[in-house]
Amino acid sequence: MVKRKTTRGRKLPRLFLTLAAVCVLLVSALISFFPQLGLPSWEDIFRATGLNETVSASEYPFSVHYMDVGQADCSLILCGEDAVLIDAGDVDAYRTIDAYLQSQGITQLQYLILTHAHADHIGSADEVRDNYTGENLILPRYTEKNTPTTAVYEDLLYALDESGAKVFAAQPGDVYTLTAFCFTVLAPNRDYTELNDTSVVIRAVYENTAFLFQGDAETPSEEDILETGLPVQADVIKLGHHGSKTASSEEYLRAVMPTLAVIPCGEGNSYNLPSTEILDRLDAMGIDYRRTDRNGTIVVTSDGERVGVQTEK
Repeated sequence: MVKRKTTRGRKLPRLFLTLAAVCVLLVSALISFFPQLGLPSWEDIFRATGLNETVSASEYPFSVHYMDVGQADCSLILCGEDAVLIDAGDVDAYRTIDAYLQSQGITQLQYLILTHAHADHIGSADEVRDNYTGENLILPRYTEKNTPTTAVYEDLLYALDESGAKVFAAQPGDVYTLTAFCFTVLAPNRDYTELNDTSVVIRAVYENTAFLFQGDAETPSEEDILETGLPVQADVIKLGHHGSKTASSEEYLRAVMPTLAVIPCGEGNSYNLPSTEILDRLDAMGIDYRRTDRNGTIVVTSDGERVGVQTEK
């Protein structure tokens, strides 16, 4: 005798789905049409999860824009009338940077921070400085032993000398205060021979939220930062060296305790960045991440208490 297969097991999931859909519609109606009930808004519900993918940067008083400039680095901090640019992409990035700054209504930068002398961080700095920057630039401290001799760096120095710009040498512990937020220099802490480790590392604070910008700083610099005792905790960290395994040690990430990591990297880059080892580490530590090669420009906002994120794609 052949037994017939029952279909009861198939109907049950459909029933659950139907009930779930009815519940969602009911909750939506209550939230939308009966605000007097005091139910949380959808925005409150999204924010309760820690990250909100539907935010609009213009609605928030503080935002950080991690621009998609390929295998390079360029981040914009906006807060009221204040604008700070960290790094300026490669030599071919100016059109992208210029278009983005214009789209945000930026006509002048309060500070231009160039983390270190690699071309993928300072390539378009002279054009940015000529068109947007006032007098304030922050650069790493170099000595005779580790001063870069690359053409792009020498061109930058020449442009700065001609402009008469006011240049600050990054000193750990220095605090720069703007209208509604401040940032503290965390590195470099000594004269490194490896150019990546000469990176200026800053921690920007807006009310009760913090953002960490690592440049290309690698493990030696991370270790020195932790030894200084300066605060490193941050809601968001821009990973050092484009997500390379030579940076973002487990010890450092545990000290920072970020909710979100941002990885600037170019699609199909020849360096195979970000490293799968680092991505696995982020997953294992429960740290969410976005990457410019897949997500495009990444915008992280803050209302002073929580951060939200939106991506170009």
